[in-house]
Amino acid sequence: METAPPSAEPQVVDLARMSLPRLMFALLHRRFTGTITLTPPAADAPGRGEGAGSRRVWFQGGMPIFTDFTSPHDSIGQVLVDLGLIEAAERDRAMAELARLAQPGAPRERFGHYLVRRRLVTGGQLRKALRVQCARKVVHLFALRAGTVQVATGDAAAAESDASQPTQVNTLELIHAGVVAHFDQRRIAAEMGLLLDGPLRLRSSFDRYRAQFHFSRGDEAVVDALRPGNLYVTDVARLSGQPEARVAQVVYTLWACQMLKSANAPPEQSTGPIATLPEATGSSTPVLSHSQAAGQRERDGLRAAEFAGELERLEAAIAGGANAFDLLGLATTADRAQIRAAWHVLSRRFHPDSLPHQGLGHLRDRSQSVFAALSEAYQRLSDDAQREQIAALLRGGPVAPRASAGPSAQAVLESEVVVREGDKLLRAGNFDRAIERYRKAAALNPDELEIRAAIAWCEYQLAADKATVRDATRAALFEVLARQPRCVRAHYDLGLLSLGSGDDDQALLHFNHVLEMEPDNIDAKRQIHAIQLRRSTPEGPRRKLFGPRR
Repeated sequence: METAPPSAEPQVVDLARMSLPRLMFALLHRRFTGTITLTPPAADAPGRGEGAGSRRVWFQGGMPIFTDFTSPHDSIGQVLVDLGLIEAAERDRAMAELARLAQPGAPRERFGHYLVRRRLVTGGQLRKALRVQCARKVVHLFALRAGTVQVATGDAAAAESDASQPTQVNTLELIHAGVVAHFDQRRIAAEMGLLLDGPLRLRSSFDRYRAQFHFSRGDEAVVDALRPGNLYVTDVARLSGQPEARVAQVVYTLWACQMLKSANAPPEQSTGPIATLPEATGSSTPVLSHSQAAGQRERDGLRAAEFAGELERLEAAIAGGANAFDLLGLATTADRAQIRAAWHVLSRRFHPDSLPHQGLGHLRDRSQSVFAALSEAYQRLSDDAQREQIAALLRGGPVAPRASAGPSAQAVLESEVVVREGDKLLRAGNFDRAIERYRKAAALNPDELEIRAAIAWCEYQLAADKATVRDATRAALFEVLARQPRCVRAHYDLGLLSLGSGDDDQALLHFNHVLEMEPDNIDAKRQIHAIQLRRSTPEGPRRKLFGPRR
């Protein structure tokens, strides 16, 4: 990115209008090089506590490399001890020796340089400690809720003259650490507003940067729970097993980094989110220039070619009858944790629903069959008995018999695809073709009750005399509900049957059940609205809002 010349007027950001996590992500996306100077409110007031004055951070390519303020608990010596690179007693002796060698009036040698010169630490170890020290000090700044930040572009020469060996800090990991340290639920709710209380969805850009956050295992569980989309914070907490406070911190981190949005928001553009500085700065700079956009297209092409190559390799392995261990790239001695980790990586990589957002939609059908095979391999290896049978077979040992299993993961996935095809035909009124698709889906997955409900409804629609089969259809749908009370399709179809027999109250009951399970179900909302509208109009010919009564 082209930055302004060093003489450009510094931009001023009000932290009350744009939090530090959002500002730092905007700087990362701008590949900002220069300094930011944070000044808390009333920084020049007398009697302020330690650390209340202005603090400056140098950035290079959007990542912090150096700070010019001190933090007693984050001295380089203490960081080295915390990292286990030197002993505390060794540090204290080195500090005493450095103080003894200091000449009056002469510049004092930096402690890190002294340790390297005396070969107490290596240059690489010192760079690691400096990176950790910089990150720790910047994390403290996330406690600021108000104040101003001056953003001045320039080069890193000043930092290089002050720092021993400046090294870049991972900004995404740093943002999450700062949020975890200083953002509680109340602070997050105050900034995110109603968005925190609504359904959430990950942006397609997240997959490219997920690894850079270095999430903990618990935070990874939160992200996995968010992936299906249209879930609330309470749902994510329940699915991930993490406290709501921690879920809110992960959600806020992703939102501040423009990788999460409301599920009710309009679809994002193919270019993804654009990070800018806030209006208060008087500047709004796009992330990508024309040359960068061209480079991005080239990288997208290479990514597509790389993915197609991986897909072809797995297709060949599946066609050749590769065993479950080989498909997941595991040794026969792999334990459950290793199996889960391998599946975690492969499922994110080859899930067919994620491909359109990556510009790989043309490979969706091929990925679908590969994903199904991977799912089945994971399912088999997750079962201790099946895993041992496969391992024993590969070792040439005796194989214990096992009970027959239900439909394979591949059959289940294929049935879902066929059901979606049937749903399209059903919406178009092609009941004869729709029932063919549903019956094929039922053959693949006989225990899926929702498919039974779909078949019963199509049979009703195809009947020459609907009145004669209405009771049988109602009985079939209630049988589905007896075994699966939260079957949306069965409740909706029962509502339509009730409308057909003139029982509006019963129809409302079923349509409201649908909305309890799917609050955004537009069909149920329309039917309820039609009933309410009909009841509010004067008596006359009884007609449905969406067509004549049958």
